[in-house]
Amino acid sequence: MASVRNLVADSAAKNIEHDKLFKRIDLELRGHDPEVLSSYTTFVSNVCDHLEIEKSQVTETPHLKWLLTTLKDKFAKKKYKVQYEVRTYIRFMHVKYLTGSTASTFLEYIERNIPEGVAMKITYTEICNLPKTITSNSTANSPQSLQ
Repeated sequence: MASVRNLVADSAAKNIEHDKLFKRIDLELRGHDPEVLSSYTTFVSNVCDHLEIEKSQVTETPHLKWLLTTLKDKFAKKKYKVQYEVRTYIRFMHVKYLTGSTASTFLEYIERNIPEGVAMKITYTEICNLPKTITSNSTANSPQSLQ
């Protein structure tokens, strides 16, 4: 009975997966209503404060303007034109130094509470170990090994 437990413990020790580490997660928020966007960025900032996550300031970019000129009616004359204008407001926010489990929990929570009319783009910067081929070459070419 004890040998089975030892085998299970040994196999569990060999299959340990380390949690991912993220140096930075970039959040890009886009929307057509500036008040909804500012309310949502306040919500995300409050979530970061409650979860004790390090964040950067929210940066705003100038809005993007898209103009569309069409005729009022399909068969109307040129003087009966209508012009539509769509403005897209963009906000950026950076979250720093998260583990994989904290990042997935945080992102799932803010994605579930995203308001209608707001789009979010998420970009990860993950911290990884160097590949074994690079580390073995660097130890072979080190000044200590050449002496």
